[in-house]
Amino acid sequence: MRVLKIGGGVARRLDLLDLDGDVIVHGASDQVDELCKRLGIEIRRLVSPSGVEFRHTPDEVLEVYLMAAMKLNKEIVAHLQGRGMKAIGVSGMDLGIVRARRKRFVKAVVDGRKFVLRDDNSGIIEEVDSRRIRGLMNLGIPVIAPIAISEENRPLNIDGDRMATEIAVSLSADELVFLSDLPFLVDGRAVDRLSSSEVRGLLMHARGGMRRKLMMAEEALRRGVGMVVIRGLDGETVIV
Repeated sequence: MRVLKIGGGVARRLDLLDLDGDVIVHGASDQVDELCKRLGIEIRRLVSPSGVEFRHTPDEVLEVYLMAAMKLNKEIVAHLQGRGMKAIGVSGMDLGIVRARRKRFVKAVVDGRKFVLRDDNSGIIEEVDSRRIRGLMNLGIPVIAPIAISEENRPLNIDGDRMATEIAVSLSADELVFLSDLPFLVDGRAVDRLSSSEVRGLLMHARGGMRRKLMMAEEALRRGVGMVVIRGLDGETVIV
């Protein structure tokens, strides 16, 4: 069982990617930024106290997020169908596949000072319905957009790497593959292989999305996923 996560950046180059997965999860970061820019909506990128970058998602940005994520979802489905692969595009909200609770607040650090935002529409995943995902697999390759359903039956923004990790864990996947522009680099060189116990000591070399992927890799392995791969367009990092 292989779960693939397609980053929003590499989703522009689907022709270059190996999309051999049983389940596909995708992000939409670049697509959301582009649509916000076209619509004249301000994008605020913030950094959490743990050093992970995230997008502030108030109501108006959530609307754009939903449009951009589902547009990309259908583009990926169309691409797979063009390759002769049956695919079905959904979000985590559909059928209650991914349930989450809205964060009451999020913390960010700006110029060394912490502050709190209470209008963010991001969620914390509480449940993944692996039975329904397996049911979709009988129809084709599930392509899942990073949107969850809240306790109030509202859509929530979910980080794509986090959603892919939770789905991989729920399915007891043998492999979780993050498709990205680059593998993990240290001093400009790709790290071909490392153990989960080495990840924490190497986080200082990672920023932004790569830092998140390493953190998710360590967690996925700890929770029973067999292997994690960060696959760039030229090289990959295998984490066991």
